[in-house]
Amino acid sequence: MDKGNNNPVQKDLRKVVISFLLSVIDIYLVVSLETWTKQAGSGAVTVFAAAGMAVFFLLAVRYLGQPERRLKVHSMLWGLAMAAAYVLGCRMRRDGTALGSLWELPALTAQTVCLAVPGAGAVALFLRYRKLLCLSEFAGGKSHKRAKLVFLSGRKICGWFGDVRMKASERKDVTEKYSWQQAWLFYTGVILLLWAPVFLAYYPSVFAYDAEGQLYQVIAHDYSTHHPLLHTLFLGAFFRIGGEVFGSYQTGMALHSVVQMVLMAGTFGYALAYLKRRGVGACRRIVLLLFYGLFPTNSILALSTTKDVLFSAFVLLYTLGMYEMVSPSKKDTVCGRKEYAVYMLWVVLMLLFRNNAVYAFAGTLPVVCYGLHRTEKGGGTWKRYVLYSLAALALSGVWNAALKAATDARSGSPREMLSVPLQQMARTRVKAEETLTLDVREELEQYLPSEWVFAAYNPYLADPVKNRAVIHDNPAGLVKTWVKLGVEHPGIYIDAFLDNSIGYWFLEDQTHARIYGIGTESGFGYLSTDNRTMPPGCEVVERSYMPRLRVFMERIVSDNCYQKIPLVRLVFAPAFYWWMLCIYMAVVIYTRRYRLLLPVVFLVIYYMTLLLSPTVLIRYMYPYVVTVPALWLLERCEGRVKVHNNH
Repeated sequence: MDKGNNNPVQKDLRKVVISFLLSVIDIYLVVSLETWTKQAGSGAVTVFAAAGMAVFFLLAVRYLGQPERRLKVHSMLWGLAMAAAYVLGCRMRRDGTALGSLWELPALTAQTVCLAVPGAGAVALFLRYRKLLCLSEFAGGKSHKRAKLVFLSGRKICGWFGDVRMKASERKDVTEKYSWQQAWLFYTGVILLLWAPVFLAYYPSVFAYDAEGQLYQVIAHDYSTHHPLLHTLFLGAFFRIGGEVFGSYQTGMALHSVVQMVLMAGTFGYALAYLKRRGVGACRRIVLLLFYGLFPTNSILALSTTKDVLFSAFVLLYTLGMYEMVSPSKKDTVCGRKEYAVYMLWVVLMLLFRNNAVYAFAGTLPVVCYGLHRTEKGGGTWKRYVLYSLAALALSGVWNAALKAATDARSGSPREMLSVPLQQMARTRVKAEETLTLDVREELEQYLPSEWVFAAYNPYLADPVKNRAVIHDNPAGLVKTWVKLGVEHPGIYIDAFLDNSIGYWFLEDQTHARIYGIGTESGFGYLSTDNRTMPPGCEVVERSYMPRLRVFMERIVSDNCYQKIPLVRLVFAPAFYWWMLCIYMAVVIYTRRYRLLLPVVFLVIYYMTLLLSPTVLIRYMYPYVVTVPALWLLERCEGRVKVHNNH
């Protein structure tokens, strides 16, 4: 009996000892992997190590002591992914390679497994917190009473926005006081007011990115499908209106900014009104409203001439439409023709504003179809989804073909799809030139001549190599050479891919904010705000009406001063929104609400296409910046509804 009574104590003691040892190992790994610890003083490193060790110990103890086996397994899977991203990112940043040789593979694996434990502990803590928080709101206990007290005290302040926590009957009275259309207009107006000073600071627009190349097509009537034709014509229409109607290209681009601001603010306002209609609390909607209105990425890109802005709006609308179609409160009902017609509209526009979106949507169709077929209790939702989705895909193809015929546009080059392969070949030549045989060098010389490839190669940007590579003379030979080099130098190929995509998955990456340079004078940095050069007589002249605000904004987006603030800089990182999406999926899978995975299938597949893109820019990740925060709030709301129904 004594021995049996001591077993739990001994077991707990073993967990404490293991957690302590793991925390020591983990903090040693972090200190060795982080580059700033080499230049920092011993005092700062000691404080960091002590605090980190305490956090790691608490997370490990909580994880190892977790009684629910499913939660432990589920959390460990996500913890391993997060740890692998951190270890690979740190190694690439510190050593320039993830795996110098096969002898380092055990060390890399051990580092990942050790750091996965605190990562899994953090994920498990978050998942359990989400579950308990939902339960507490409907359990009628002390936590519920405290929540109700907080709500009553803040109800008057949040009158317009609605409730924070209230019963379903009370919520109905408040939400019916203001229609969702009124809320939509209100949110849209607030966002426009918050953006207006930025518009004046950057008047007439943020004339950057691909504006120069697209408008050259409009001026010369020499169109190409390299950029989405619909966006080129949309941008060109305002440019021509400015020149032909107002006699000022600045006025035309200012009109473009105003129209795009209204469209984006209207989209964000619609999303917030939709959240209100779904019962999302006022405080959370206020936070999202401030994020949409004040976050520099949103306010500056709303004025930008890049195609990614409107594309991101359509992705947000498409995702909300999918959520309405598949959310638990809708699974036993059938969406009408109106809902499917709106869904088709968002899909068509989404596909017309981004060329690679077509591949992602085509990959989304079978996955969502299978998911709908497996999760619906009856009816033919999946059949209607396939019918309308295929119709939207065909309609976008017809529109693209019609635009191409009307403008006599040339087809874009396949170079965009070869960004990563060409980077891998170029890196192999740069890193292993001395070890290549004469025959292989001669083969490479056909596609990547030595006269420019060594100077042009940039590990974080494929454009210099991609734009100058010779790929049309012998495409089959290019593929053959790429395969041959990959077999001989797999490590270099892996490093080339990791460097080219590091900002998409490594939270601490800073290279994405200096791809084209850095500094207010150049207008390059986290965002591009430089004014592109146009032909004589077609110039777009900047005139800031709030120069001090522009200087302040430039310090953020061109000088990258946000990177000096430890936690704030994470919100600017492109990878932050990918990991937010991963946590959303983790919560949905853990709570067995698999149907809520369907709205994010497109985002996941589209992310895979981004990994093969020429570089990492926040504008490429902008669909996630505007969509994922709204998904988080919707998931929380659906979690409360599910728990309430169960009780």
